[in-house]
Amino acid sequence: MLIPRSITKSKNNGHNSIDDSMLHPRIKEDCSKVDFSDSDKVTILLNLLDRQIDEIQRREETEQKLFEWSTSLLLAAFAGVVALSQRSTPVPYAVFVKLLATVMVSIPVFLSILKITSRSAASVSNAEAVERIQSLLHLFEDSYYGSHSPYPKEWAGGLAKGRLKRTSPIYKSAMVASMALCVIATLWAIL
Repeated sequence: MLIPRSITKSKNNGHNSIDDSMLHPRIKEDCSKVDFSDSDKVTILLNLLDRQIDEIQRREETEQKLFEWSTSLLLAAFAGVVALSQRSTPVPYAVFVKLLATVMVSIPVFLSILKITSRSAASVSNAEAVERIQSLLHLFEDSYYGSHSPYPKEWAGGLAKGRLKRTSPIYKSAMVASMALCVIATLWAIL
């Protein structure tokens, strides 16, 4: 992510300015052609902040959709196994059908668990970017925006740590994996 890391007090006029040494070289070269005002820089940071927060929310929504899709697939597979178990004649090539059904259940479940965990891990980098932007905007500093900071000091640096400690992706993955094992075990036991 190409986000400046610090705002420093300018010695010339006392206003905030972005330290150009922290910019990506290509951005630095392009920005040297344009002189942004302090209000433009703050506007850019606020837009970046909104974008990172939206990205965290989008990743959480995707995790939830993957979980719902996986559980729906597993419930449908379980219903199919139960429906096939009611047949009066045995399923031809039973071992082949069981192996094929096991693969058809296992691969999508494995991919959804992989996606759920990767989305969760990726949201940590978004949270770190949010923390850097919040720091650049001095959101945790007392008396910068008045008598108190907009956020309590205890919140500083807590977003990324909180994203790392999230247990819902672990629970979702464990639930999908256990449901898959139940469906596969039922498949091999009943058919």
